[in-house]
Amino acid sequence: MGTISRFRDGILVGRLALAVLGIAGLYAGVSDNTVWAQSAPVELIRTDITKLKSLDSSQWTALGVRLGNSKEVALKTLQQTKDIKVQDDPASGRIFVSIPPPNSAVVMSVRITQGLVTAINLVGGFGEWLPGDTQLLFRAFEDDSLRYKLLGREDQREVVKGGTTEAPAVDMSFAYFKEGILLHYGIKRSADGKQVEILREMVLVYPAKAR
Repeated sequence: MGTISRFRDGILVGRLALAVLGIAGLYAGVSDNTVWAQSAPVELIRTDITKLKSLDSSQWTALGVRLGNSKEVALKTLQQTKDIKVQDDPASGRIFVSIPPPNSAVVMSVRITQGLVTAINLVGGFGEWLPGDTQLLFRAFEDDSLRYKLLGREDQREVVKGGTTEAPAVDMSFAYFKEGILLHYGIKRSADGKQVEILREMVLVYPAKAR
């Protein structure tokens, strides 16, 4: 199993409906026992991260949630955000965020480890809330030329082909360990060739410490 497979913190979801909602992102305080979240954060739905001078996922928030937040802070922040549904799932160690009915698609999940947020998954329709070239990037992880322009060359990539001859599937991941960004793109075609399932996911993890 490759490094990305061990690091990837993805969630498997079906085809996600895209939605544009009015979201009130709330900024919450950070627990005192984290060393990652020390400066004023950048909210992803308001800032085009591709225009920042440096990329550091520990300095970003998604709907007000930040790496290093306590579970209580993350839950409270999300529950006070309009137009989303929040589900705490202690069995999986995650908080799921979805669009309200009729779509009810998962657009974000937050991983909780020992009471703290350690990964934030932005899935499918979340890309429609991102501004500028960040949204463009989310729509085309697999475009090497565009990704190199906006993020630079990845530290590691992994391509896994699966499925069957009649229904092929491809899973691609691009890791930016220094910045704390994992990009995941999956595509699966039905046996009759008439349906295609696509998964796009941006995962925020702690940036790797220099060694």
